[in-house]
Amino acid sequence: MHHRVTAGALGLVAVLFTAGVASAHPHVFAEAKVEIVGTPDGQLAAIRNIWRMDELFSSSVIVDFDKNANGTLDDDELSEVGATVKESIAEWNFYTFVEAGGREVTMAPPDEILMLWENNQLLMFFEMKAGEPVDLVKDKLTVSNFDETFFVAFDFADESDFQLIDMPKSCAKKFLVPDEDEAAKQWLASVATLAPDETIPDDGVNYSKVLATRLEVTCAPAS
Repeated sequence: MHHRVTAGALGLVAVLFTAGVASAHPHVFAEAKVEIVGTPDGQLAAIRNIWRMDELFSSSVIVDFDKNANGTLDDDELSEVGATVKESIAEWNFYTFVEAGGREVTMAPPDEILMLWENNQLLMFFEMKAGEPVDLVKDKLTVSNFDETFFVAFDFADESDFQLIDMPKSCAKKFLVPDEDEAAKQWLASVATLAPDETIPDDGVNYSKVLATRLEVTCAPAS
């Protein structure tokens, strides 16, 4: 059974994803896989995303980008889709969120988003390099995909959808699937901490973040 995490809006400039349109229910679904890449000296190197888009969404891309009407997406058409997606979802941090030691980690935007058409579905591949030093032994790492406007749902079947690549052997991973009732309690607790002159953010104090499936990585120091 897949653990579905509702998250966000893919904002594709009036073509693919509807930017800024909030919804209580997702309209686009992606089977997601994440690779967390380290360096030999125990630093975070990059995050790689692999998203398989649902068939309904994929068919809509065919309608918009299949210029030669051959019923598929050729290499040049896939390149155009990738360039459009890259420009459009940059506003949403590419739906890739990384924390180290409880603080948000800056990730560099991908050089490109690669596309593949397979079995009537669109696949997206891209890598985001760490934009700042992250010591994997010093700080617990948390990685997730979500969209703050709940337009897209990212599905993770189990912890195997998160892979550790070239990480220190001392690293261990923990797959966390939030309970919706517990998430609601956390949201209420967050609201309760607001000062009298503060207002509730549109997303309900990071409610989308609380609901996101995520992986926690901890790396013990070398003995």
